[in-house]
Amino acid sequence: MSITKYTVNGETYWRVYVHVRSNTNKGKRFQKTLKKVTSLAQAKREEKKLIMQLSKEAQRYDGQGLCWEDITELWWQEVKAGYLGKVSQRSAEGYRSIIKKWTKDWNDTQASLINRADGRRLIDSLEKANLSRAYQKKVKNIVNKVYDWGIEFGYIKDVKVSPLKGIVLDNTEPKVPDILSLEEIKRFLTAANSVGHKWYPIWAFAVLTGMRSGELHALTWDQIDLEKNVILVDRSYDSNTKTVGPTKARYWRTVPINESLKKLIFDLKKDPTLVTQEFVLPRSKDWDNGDQANPLRNFLKSIKMKPIKFHALRACFATQMLANGVSAPIVMKIGGWKKSATMDIYLRLAGVDTKGATDCLEFIPSEISFGGNLVDFQKASQDK
Repeated sequence: MSITKYTVNGETYWRVYVHVRSNTNKGKRFQKTLKKVTSLAQAKREEKKLIMQLSKEAQRYDGQGLCWEDITELWWQEVKAGYLGKVSQRSAEGYRSIIKKWTKDWNDTQASLINRADGRRLIDSLEKANLSRAYQKKVKNIVNKVYDWGIEFGYIKDVKVSPLKGIVLDNTEPKVPDILSLEEIKRFLTAANSVGHKWYPIWAFAVLTGMRSGELHALTWDQIDLEKNVILVDRSYDSNTKTVGPTKARYWRTVPINESLKKLIFDLKKDPTLVTQEFVLPRSKDWDNGDQANPLRNFLKSIKMKPIKFHALRACFATQMLANGVSAPIVMKIGGWKKSATMDIYLRLAGVDTKGATDCLEFIPSEISFGGNLVDFQKASQDK
């Protein structure tokens, strides 16, 4: 390694040369030269960069020092090739997106050097982001899977377990999901409509159909049949890949169109900015990037209402259907839910499973009959 000063046509430059040898094969050398550096200070900075770069290349060659980014990329190639079992493209993209977002600070770190403290800091960052316990467990499980794969196939040396293994996440009682009551839904949509909010038709569509954000984003006019009064839901937009694919449940379904939804559809058809486009609902960069939550939260705060997630609009649809007597299987069929556990939560929120259970308790203290003893006691008191 050296920094050499030289002159060309009266101009002074510095040449930086760096080489690093393999630890397993001393005959293998990684080297690089950088010319025409304009100052000594810059030359020293470039030397440090080259040392780090070539050291990583040597570590990769030795198969002992792959950095976390290399490990995740190798894992991703295996997933795409189908070597890790049946993982849907949507799920795989979701896993990769989570890894890229939450472990980016690890990218340049040798995977074998990532320790329990790093794992704890990752969990702390999820906590600070106010992410649910279920999501935290999901991140933990994905990182563990990638790490276990790297260890099993020899890409991560001298390590036996993932840095997240053994970190216990508190099993706190899940809080009641934030949704809107019927009156709150009416107030929210009325306010959004009155100010001509660009998200109004999207929010209204979500509440009236129970469709997911990606399904609404991908909705085109050919999916709406106003003769049969149904919407065919057979595709979904993925903000990670910016592509349209199958729905989350991976099967098509139909959603009935009621009078309120039909009026909304006719209004959208009259909009000159929408009628000429392929998609039913207005486009938004925020929505394209998967950031549909912030506009909803901000608007609800502006009208002094509790902020909820966009996905909660789907829960509002389910609870209102259940509360009005629609059976759980039908609601699941319309909304594309596969897990009955999710519907159990909505049943509890709607109060359907306990409705009328206390009707037999129709009394107040003055109406309780205690038999003849009470009458005798009252008479005796009056005689005194």
